[in-house]
Amino acid sequence: MADQQSDQVEETDREQSRSVSPYKAGLSCKCPNCGDAPIYNGLLELRDVCENCGFDLSKADAGDGAQIFVIMILGALCAIIGAYLYAAIGLPMWAIMIFLIAMIIGGTIWLLRVIKATLVALQFHHDAHEGQLTDEG
Repeated sequence: MADQQSDQVEETDREQSRSVSPYKAGLSCKCPNCGDAPIYNGLLELRDVCENCGFDLSKADAGDGAQIFVIMILGALCAIIGAYLYAAIGLPMWAIMIFLIAMIIGGTIWLLRVIKATLVALQFHHDAHEGQLTDEG
């Protein structure tokens, strides 16, 4: 009986957390449950608990997914922009290098924050977690 009530409370909490769009929460780097409080404690460190609603974020694990997306997206953008600046505008190579290094540093930090927060929000939205083996098969 107590397990059923606990399951109902968790399901109610889960439904409330699904009321916040995971994409909106991710783009604004806010809590996936309430959508109000910041999800980060510093630059890229996730908080354990939301300051506003107390939502447990300690189980959040975006893994290496955010880094892979950042490498692919930023690498493609830098290659295209670098080729355009060199071929179409004719900027000197040193100017292109300085521009691209600044773009890589700023873009990496911004994209890592946004993509990591979006992956965490999607993880909670879809109730994703590690698979577990059971005796039932």
